[in-house]
Amino acid sequence: MSTPVLINTLEFVEQSLEIHDKIRASDLPRVQEVLFSGRGDVEYRLVGSRGSRGKFYLQLDLRGTLGLMCQRCLNGLDYPFEIVRRFELVKDESDIPDSDLDDDDVDYLVIEPRLNVTDLVEEEVLLALPMSLRHEDGCSSGDGAPKERKPNPFQVLEGLKTGNKS
Repeated sequence: MSTPVLINTLEFVEQSLEIHDKIRASDLPRVQEVLFSGRGDVEYRLVGSRGSRGKFYLQLDLRGTLGLMCQRCLNGLDYPFEIVRRFELVKDESDIPDSDLDDDDVDYLVIEPRLNVTDLVEEEVLLALPMSLRHEDGCSSGDGAPKERKPNPFQVLEGLKTGNKS
């Protein structure tokens, strides 16, 4: 397991600092639980900045590929991803406007003297994963050939609904 990267969020944004690194997916314990294999890397870039009206922001850019499992055929599947998150820093949770709680465009982070960047990266990767991942082009039978599709048993019911019999 890699050493956690810790930052003081306030100092980081006041000094407009930037860090970037690459983390093996196998070094992220909660991500490792959803991996089909230990394969995968996550590259991240974290940038601190001061916006208009004195607001502080962290921008987290993530990209990589994870070896996940197709929920249809239960075989391995490479899942490429790119994630961009912009966080507005607040002193405490009471500073988060109630009207923005349902707004997906604005994410908030409480200012911390020791923010674990590795944990933040892991959390954002997990939040971005699809609920049910499947091969886009259909699943293969293991020998590389696409599986033969079975007829849909509900197709007969559709014919009854329209008055046609199949």
